[in-house]
Amino acid sequence: MAEKQSIAQKKEHAKLLYTVEGVTVGKELAERVGVSPQTISKWINSEDWEMIRASLIMTREAELRRLYSRLTFLNDTIEERETKEKKPITNSEADTLVKISASIKNMETDVSVSEAIQVLKDFINAVRSSNLALAKSMTVEADHYIKSLL
Repeated sequence: MAEKQSIAQKKEHAKLLYTVEGVTVGKELAERVGVSPQTISKWINSEDWEMIRASLIMTREAELRRLYSRLTFLNDTIEERETKEKKPITNSEADTLVKISASIKNMETDVSVSEAIQVLKDFINAVRSSNLALAKSMTVEADHYIKSLL
């Protein structure tokens, strides 16, 4: 019975490392958890850890954190190389910086439908306290706007 608990604990540890910590190399996972790479592969596939991982990391905030982290890392790497080796930024690095920056801008300025609904709802509720007729009129227009987003 203790062995089964130990396996279950190892499986849970591996799942946490894979889905939350981003350790996706089977051999590394196997070594860290103390099981075979084949066992790791079986767990990943049978329980669809990749889907779990994707759903956890693909929140807007997490994706922004990841992009900012990559941007910082790349900038730090370029700066360190420019300082120590006197080698300038490459075209590839400049292109990557532009793409990451554009992705960040898009994610920060795009408004999801749920966010738009919440803002409109809060605004209409604020107007409702002082002008009920205007709030009713705004609700109709807000509904048209939300439908256009969908």
